[in-house]
Amino acid sequence: MPKAARAAAVARALLRGLGRASARAGRRLYQMYLKPVNMFEEIKAAPDASGAALLLTAAFAAQTAVAAAALSGVAVSSAKGTASLLESFLSNLAAYVSIRGAALFVFWFILFIVFWFVMYLFGSRVEGFTVFSATGYILSSQLATFLATLAVYVAAARSVPSVVLVSEIGVYPQYAMLAAHLFRLESLHPLTPLLLDAIGYFGTAWNIVLTALMFKVVGDLSWSRAGAGTAIATGASWLLASIFRVAGML
Repeated sequence: MPKAARAAAVARALLRGLGRASARAGRRLYQMYLKPVNMFEEIKAAPDASGAALLLTAAFAAQTAVAAAALSGVAVSSAKGTASLLESFLSNLAAYVSIRGAALFVFWFILFIVFWFVMYLFGSRVEGFTVFSATGYILSSQLATFLATLAVYVAAARSVPSVVLVSEIGVYPQYAMLAAHLFRLESLHPLTPLLLDAIGYFGTAWNIVLTALMFKVVGDLSWSRAGAGTAIATGASWLLASIFRVAGML
């Protein structure tokens, strides 16, 4: 009985903690796009990792759903028969989530080190955990971008007929998949690819804005130093992201 009581107490504590983290994540999500300065001021005063982790997990879930929506209704025909790309993706979903999910949180930690180091170079003496918290929220800002992209991909998957690719020797499957994907998007509307580009550019621009505000508010730097630090940190983050993507981890 005492063991059961302790287990129940632990479960209740975990649920309360999850509830507080979820409420904090919801508040941060609102602030991230509408009151980013207030968000960073609150993070500076009371940094946390749980809310950032929840939002980052939500962003990763949305990104995974985008990949699934892009493959929905696309099949490959070969001498062995016709195979659904979505079914193949779902059959390997556990490995996809475990590898890419772990890589995302490793990327968060590496990016925090880079941001903290650049802040230190420009004279900031903010505590490491504060930078870690702020970096996590900056990364999770891609949630809105992924959700908007997902809406477009789902519309294309539902509105445009299925596509069957014919496998040919010497043609990389990725090229055929890309051609089929672009065909479906353009069939939805000729300007759909431009809309996706605009969504991507917004996500990138907002990420840079948040980074600059982090250097200014959290790092307590002047605008000139914050701007220079942002340029260096952004360049480093793009390089790191490129390395992770080439390795197939982002």
